[in-house]
Amino acid sequence: MFKRLLFPVSFGLFGLFILCSLGTWQINRLHWKNNLISEVTKSISMKPKLLNLNKIDINSQYSSIVSKGKFLETELHVLFSLKPYGPGFKVIRPFKLKSGEIILVDLGFISESKKNVLREIEDGKISGNIFFPNETDTFTPEPNLIKNIWFSRDLEKMSNYLNTKPILVILSSKVNDKSIVTTPLSPNFINNHLQYALTWFSMAVAWLFMSIYLIIRLVSNHKKVNL
Repeated sequence: MFKRLLFPVSFGLFGLFILCSLGTWQINRLHWKNNLISEVTKSISMKPKLLNLNKIDINSQYSSIVSKGKFLETELHVLFSLKPYGPGFKVIRPFKLKSGEIILVDLGFISESKKNVLREIEDGKISGNIFFPNETDTFTPEPNLIKNIWFSRDLEKMSNYLNTKPILVILSSKVNDKSIVTTPLSPNFINNHLQYALTWFSMAVAWLFMSIYLIIRLVSNHKKVNL
């Protein structure tokens, strides 16, 4: 009898372990996402500091900054969709600081119909947040440089292409061009990890009861055979 129960018991415990592990992983992801949202919210709400490129690194992610300078004419258009406007592009422009150094600025969103419109952005003061995007993977197509269509905000490629510093500022202040919808950085991350965790743990409970039921049936059948 022991040998007949060995496989179903082992299989039941193995399945239970996997499902509980996945649920625990989602709980850990939930804590990570909550901490990230808190970090972004705190950084965005802080008083902006004057941009100092010497102090900008990966740890400056989401930091609020202000700076003065002028926008250069070249634009990069990154495929994007924004409710309720639909498909369009993010507009990335070089911004020349008073120091002469050039960074990249995400001005916001434009609809497809506004892609080829000539925009004259007034120079002056900008405010926004430092952002190091992580949007590119092995499946991301190469940009179409002829049509000026980029498929992600690839900071390294964009900065090399425009000969700027690999620093991107998401604009929070509005520009004078009404065709651009400002898209300031916000902590509105998708956070469904609690739902996922409950799903995995529910499956674990169901798996446990099914395993117990199977074992009871096997024991019961064995007793009937021996009668």
